[in-house]
Amino acid sequence: MNARALQGRRILVTRAQEDGERWAEALSRLGAAPVVFPCLVSEPIGDAATAEALRAGMAAATWLVVTSARGTEAVARLLAGPLPEHTRVAAVGPATARAAIEHLGRVDLVASASTSEALGAELAALLRYAPSSTRSVLVAGAAGGRQDAEMELAAAHITTRRVDVYRTSPVPPLARKRELAADRVDDVLLASPSAVTGLVNCAVLPKEVRVITIGATTSAAAVAAGLSVTAEARWPNLDGMLEAMT
Repeated sequence: MNARALQGRRILVTRAQEDGERWAEALSRLGAAPVVFPCLVSEPIGDAATAEALRAGMAAATWLVVTSARGTEAVARLLAGPLPEHTRVAAVGPATARAAIEHLGRVDLVASASTSEALGAELAALLRYAPSSTRSVLVAGAAGGRQDAEMELAAAHITTRRVDVYRTSPVPPLARKRELAADRVDDVLLASPSAVTGLVNCAVLPKEVRVITIGATTSAAAVAAGLSVTAEARWPNLDGMLEAMT
């Protein structure tokens, strides 16, 4: 969808707070009027086994990839100490970069497009001709989260390990759901089955609202929840969802 078609459209963003704000910034630049309505909540994974896996992975890796501020905070909490001196940090965007500086003390690469796919591609390009001893990456992410960065790195034959340091879950059911008709929402973006669950747990959609999903799995979850899917993205990202809105 071009910027002119987005002008003034009120688009409900149902991702977790930080992710939703990042999408809202992109939508605002295109002239839309985003409404951030988090339908997911996040919590760190703080058990001893995860802490040990993170430390072991960090000892072997020359780069740490962090794809959210909450993941960065979880890494710092699990490490309970400074980064190894040899470890460089790659962050998915400005907010994550700020968190990396605050909690980890450094950031060495920030993705230009603020997506994990872009971050993986840019880090892969940086390491493509590097010595093999420096081509080892640890990704700290969300349990069940997308693995776009890992896929880009794997395509460049870069050794990659992942440790899940936090998890997201749907917002629990509310006794009194929010009536979104009052928000004059035109479109709803759903980027995961968990977001579908969180949305129906806490809100009632107006009948005329358009529901845009990020892919087939999310569409199936939306239909199972009684929602009518208007369009499904061909590519699993914000650009794909906006293209599907046309």
